[in-house]
Amino acid sequence: MSTPRSRWLAVVAGLLTVAATLALGGWQLGRAAEKQAAAALIAQRARQQAWGDADWPCAAPGLPSGTVAAAPGALPEHRPVRLHGHWLGERTVFLDNRPMDGAPGFDVVTPLRLSRGPCAGRLLLVQRGWLPRDAADRQRLPRWRDTADEVSVPGRVLLQLSRTYALGQEALPSPGQLRPIRQNTDAAFWQHWLGQAPLAGALLQTDDDAAAAAMGVRLRRHWAAADSGVGKHQAYAAQWFAMSAVAAGLTLWFQFIRPWLRRSGQAAHAARP
Repeated sequence: MSTPRSRWLAVVAGLLTVAATLALGGWQLGRAAEKQAAAALIAQRARQQAWGDADWPCAAPGLPSGTVAAAPGALPEHRPVRLHGHWLGERTVFLDNRPMDGAPGFDVVTPLRLSRGPCAGRLLLVQRGWLPRDAADRQRLPRWRDTADEVSVPGRVLLQLSRTYALGQEALPSPGQLRPIRQNTDAAFWQHWLGQAPLAGALLQTDDDAAAAAMGVRLRRHWAAADSGVGKHQAYAAQWFAMSAVAAGLTLWFQFIRPWLRRSGQAAHAARP
């Protein structure tokens, strides 16, 4: 391989490295901007009047993926809401591998049978809070009995429950099983588990109330803010841009500046008497 060819291959490789790292840095800045926009949306909707029992749409369209997630725009995600209903405590589901405050644990999801408004009698999924995992036995779960009285549940609108990466398809629970532990849930699971399809979307419970205190088990609700990770994305972008600068500098030095200095030195040495 000739020296000029090797040089220009190195130049092309350097330029491709610069282009790739610049693109990755720009992508990280875009992710940071998305999270900042989501945080601004939450702040805007938090100032809106809370939805009540008469406001939740009973026919909000779902996504075509087969989940009970609501289609974007069908529900005002993050808007405050307060609904009334009765817990179906025996249908509670524990979503595994949901860390909070650096500790492993479960997101607790309980269906709420709405008791007021046009959706009365329908079921809505409520992401009630978080529980730590038992260090000795990950299958051991705390027991409590939900009140049979009507409860008032404050929170904010979700398009879908939290989801995490899972390998393969989870089997449906047996008819007599109680308090199942799942990685994720979908429409088929809820149809099987509840005997009916719940309303699209979900409610993320945000504040303690009398019913939660009566359970005897305190659920944490330190839900991550929508702008969580903005600083991380900005730091990654800075690293990619730094790598781009290093790649550009090394390409300039080894393929242009150093050869030019060597040729200049050789010419000056040849010009000496």
